[in-house]
Amino acid sequence: MSFLGGGVLEWVYALALLVLGFVLVLLEIFVIPGLNIFGIVGFLTAVAGVGYAYANMGGMAAAAVAGLGLVGTAVMVRLMLKVRAWDRLVLTNDMTREAGYDSAKPGREDLLGQKGEALSTLRPAGRAQFGEQVVDVVSEGGYIERGEQIEVLKVVGNKVVVHLVDATD
Repeated sequence: MSFLGGGVLEWVYALALLVLGFVLVLLEIFVIPGLNIFGIVGFLTAVAGVGYAYANMGGMAAAAVAGLGLVGTAVMVRLMLKVRAWDRLVLTNDMTREAGYDSAKPGREDLLGQKGEALSTLRPAGRAQFGEQVVDVVSEGGYIERGEQIEVLKVVGNKVVVHLVDATD
């Protein structure tokens, strides 16, 4: 019994590899997202099904298996869109300042030129206090001991750059 150049058993093997590939990809999408190994192995298994059909049954059978793979892919994409799985894979919401996403807190510019005290050792980063405000800072020159007097040189976004105040000031 021959259909497009292959026996029943060859068709079973080729289609089984194709279906197994789709199952692994669906497992990646719905059950174990983020691991990527099941998606990669699933894709390679589906390609192996087409390759098996080509090697054992010829070009027409391989084209038929590839066509079934394309139809299966279209059905899988439609299923993903229908059950809204696509929303879990793709970030759709905007990260705007109005929504509360902001890397730079406003109001740090008032620290410029202020003198304060290092609350922790700055190696070069640490914490400092300016009046009642405790701030994460970065020293310009490097290592500054805890308790030393420091001054704010510049504020760039969230980065507050300080330096050691000379004892002669």
